[in-house]
Amino acid sequence: MTGLTAELLQEIMSDEAVHVRVIQNLLDDEDNPLPVPIRAVPNLDEDALTQATFQDFLETAAGFENTGSGLYHGALLNITQTQEYFPVAAGLASVESRHASWLNSLLGNALVPDFAPVEAPIDQTTTLSRVAPFVKDKRSTFPSFDTSVVSDRNNFFILDFVLFLEYIEAAFYAINVPRFAELK
Repeated sequence: MTGLTAELLQEIMSDEAVHVRVIQNLLDDEDNPLPVPIRAVPNLDEDALTQATFQDFLETAAGFENTGSGLYHGALLNITQTQEYFPVAAGLASVESRHASWLNSLLGNALVPDFAPVEAPIDQTTTLSRVAPFVKDKRSTFPSFDTSVVSDRNNFFILDFVLFLEYIEAAFYAINVPRFAELK
């Protein structure tokens, strides 16, 4: 793939790598109650992340982005509305949604799945089931956050969860975009 499509795929790859750093920076906080301030990269299955064809890549990328968009929108319900976290979470949700819509359009699909006028949140269990095939060690790597409370403490658990997803997305794009998208 060349031209604008290749350039936009490289932009998505760059965005996902930056998302990891943005979330890591938010987690690097003295008030973080998690035992490890910054979650380590999960043990990923590179064979599962490596896509055989460009079509497989687009379908998997759209799956990741639609999942990320839905998860972020669900997580926004539990993030405290402070200047420290909420604007970043809302901005990340927006970018994930833009990625998803563009990839959906490349596949000839609706911009929002099922032509929904309002995107539905995607819960943690669904998110984890969608990314599980790409993670080798499922025993110690899956995070969670409380969906019944909005608190500063819970912000860190939400950030930990989205960092886990962003690690997988960043690795997916780092493996596949150079294989399928060339800038001229």
